[in-house]
Amino acid sequence: MTKDLMLFKQKTVLFIEDDNIIKNQISEVLSMLFDEVFTSDNGKDGLELYKLHSPDLIISDIKMPIMDGLSLAEKIRNDDYNTPIILLTNFNEKEYLLNAANLSVDGYILKPFEFNNFITTIKKSLQRNLKNSEQFFLAEDLFFNFTTSELYYKNCVVHLGVKELELLKLLIENYPKTVTKDEIYSALWSYDEISESSIKNLILRIRKKIEQEIIVSVRGLGYRLEILNN
Repeated sequence: MTKDLMLFKQKTVLFIEDDNIIKNQISEVLSMLFDEVFTSDNGKDGLELYKLHSPDLIISDIKMPIMDGLSLAEKIRNDDYNTPIILLTNFNEKEYLLNAANLSVDGYILKPFEFNNFITTIKKSLQRNLKNSEQFFLAEDLFFNFTTSELYYKNCVVHLGVKELELLKLLIENYPKTVTKDEIYSALWSYDEISESSIKNLILRIRKKIEQEIIVSVRGLGYRLEILNN
């Protein structure tokens, strides 16, 4: 599994598709990426699965019996603005997309779709929803809790200094992008006269506390997180 796909590893997904061949094929792929996959062949049953399991991501076909994908998205968005929703659509269903403009749908995938595009759309949807998640896994035994603003390593809280915590949160919120040195200076010190060694010292202290190099230098640019696949 690549480092990017680590984002999926702790997540659950609800997949709704009325074509059994497509449903089985895609479900098999999703089961290799996600912690758990829930499936349905219509929007009504899909809605019940959503209420029961509260999945981290919803992928739904648009045209389906009993309840279509747009009606499903509308019902979910009545109470839930955070869970990412991706719709599968054919080229001849473009008129349906006009009705989805106000539903805060996170992405569309045109059928038949190419695997890399499928994965990229899912990844972007989950990343956009990252700030609404409670936990962000940096490695199998290392995660950041957004609710408490605490870093956990081997189920124990890692005691970070104020600047160490600010730097880590900045990198998490911008993952997988590189955060430039100027952006770090501005966020942590408001452009006070600070040398680059100040950033390096923060990173060294974080590495020492968690025994893992999750922060890497991008030469000439800045720093970014590297998700570790243990």
